Amino acid sequence: MDKKSLLAIVMITVVILILPYYYNLIYDEPVIEDTVKERVVEDPTAPKQDVAITPEQIKTPEVLSAEEETIEVPEGAITEAAEIFYSDIKTPLITAKISSQGGGTFKHWYLNEYDTWEGHSAIIIDHAILQNGIGLTFTTITGERVNLNNYKFELEGSIPKKIELGSEDSYTFRYYLEMENTKIQKNITIHGDSYHIDLDLTVMGAKSLLLNDDYEISWINGLPSNEKNIVEDYTYSESYARMGGEMEDFSIDSEERIRPIPINGQTDWIAIRTKYFLSAIIPTEARTSGAIFAGEGVQINDVIQRRYNTSIICDLQGESIKDTYRIYMGPLDYTVLSDYENGLTDLIMNHGWYETTFRPVSLLILRVFKFFQLFIPNYGIVIILFSILVKIVVYPLTKKSYKSMKEMSRVQPLLTEIREKYKSDPPRMNKETMKLYKEHGINPLGGCWPMLLQLPLLGALFIVFRSTIQLRGASFIPGWIDDLSGADTIFTLPFSLPLYGDQFNILPILMAGTMMFQSKMTMQDPKQKAMVYIMPIFMLLIFNQFPSGLNLYYTMFNVLTIIQQKFTDGTGKTQKNK
Repeated sequence: MDKKSLLAIVMITVVILILPYYYNLIYDEPVIEDTVKERVVEDPTAPKQDVAITPEQIKTPEVLSAEEETIEVPEGAITEAAEIFYSDIKTPLITAKISSQGGGTFKHWYLNEYDTWEGHSAIIIDHAILQNGIGLTFTTITGERVNLNNYKFELEGSIPKKIELGSEDSYTFRYYLEMENTKIQKNITIHGDSYHIDLDLTVMGAKSLLLNDDYEISWINGLPSNEKNIVEDYTYSESYARMGGEMEDFSIDSEERIRPIPINGQTDWIAIRTKYFLSAIIPTEARTSGAIFAGEGVQINDVIQRRYNTSIICDLQGESIKDTYRIYMGPLDYTVLSDYENGLTDLIMNHGWYETTFRPVSLLILRVFKFFQLFIPNYGIVIILFSILVKIVVYPLTKKSYKSMKEMSRVQPLLTEIREKYKSDPPRMNKETMKLYKEHGINPLGGCWPMLLQLPLLGALFIVFRSTIQLRGASFIPGWIDDLSGADTIFTLPFSLPLYGDQFNILPILMAGTMMFQSKMTMQDPKQKAMVYIMPIFMLLIFNQFPSGLNLYYTMFNVLTIIQQKFTDGTGKTQKNK
């Protein structure tokens, strides 16, 4: 986790802890361990020369043609008859290019409905940027390590060079390779309505080819970043394996090459994520016996690029291989992933202890947002409606708290008298104070209950705005609040202030101003007047770099609270002009 993220989490926690005390003051109320499989495991691939990812390079480039690309073909591969054949694919959701090399290697895989920070289609695979994607490896009976991505496959049948699919269409590519008296068949099906492909792998006579009666299917070299803040994006980048209903995770934190780490157990899927995007390999019909974590941290300027090589170990069943896989390459979207019903949704808002703590509330908020979004396309308006909904929910509590505050104001002279009379006898003073509260039906903590109910919402909303793809790039007011998942920065200061940073934002100022106005309305003890200014300024410093969606929600909630306090008395009845 980067320093800014950690600081934000600490500050949110501080706010959650101290806000009840602040409102007390202004209301003048009392105070896995795994077994390693014994086998020689090598890195699934030795990556080819990569081009480092920088913000300037994350764009949709021209893809190399077959004539321009240099292929290193291992000894024993078919070279005379086979040639590399490319097909361009377009569906409503993705744009891709597939090669016959490796039996269906994707040269690029772009997401049509999502953009990079520069406005180009979001990237899952692009070999002009990073040599990543799907790999199949095994060791032959002669001890040779084979990576099928290095081999030229033959085509079975005629394949068009350009394929465009509608949402109800699908297309299957068929490739084959003859090796050591065996035939390796790979069928890859593209679906027009999904982010996944289906891979059917058949190896006839595999037992005579494989040394350990197993092979590995891998995701190689992680995922590229699509975000402007690459440092933050890579702090979310991790590799996972779901085994026996439990999730194992693996993270690269420094510039080093991690030797393969095998873990025994039936594997439901493996996955690699960034902040908003995901690749996952899901066995649908295969006998799995473990997963392998490996990878490399590559330092480019101030960024540690996390290049994960994560594999599933698949065991041979009988004499031949007839296994199938579903390979997902798309957004970390709860609605999309829930259709797979295999636990991939556990990766959403589950990054670190802070997200895990507030995840149930965050998921509830996300569902409410998505419901409103069915009728209202602007998420800014959805947030305003959500703040009104929360205000309605907590209204019974706020009504009681205002009544308690009114009663507190009425008995203030009696409280002062008790404090003066028993100032040398604190136990007696507390006893008489509580007796007075009981006689007048005052709840000493009544003013805090609405805020206590709000506290989990603050933490949960912070997570929703910061790490869910629905809010990524969501605009409220163009030219001002262009991205509800980021700050509403008007301009950048030439210097950075402690806590505040170097971004000048409007919403945090409005939030602090409404908080100050609300505090003035509720202040009961003139001695605590300084707190009217201190706490809002503190909140301004903390919230300045938080997502604009969170500041919009908090500002609106404060405005609604001011209106309620202005036009109702302690009993909840509208005030009349006298």
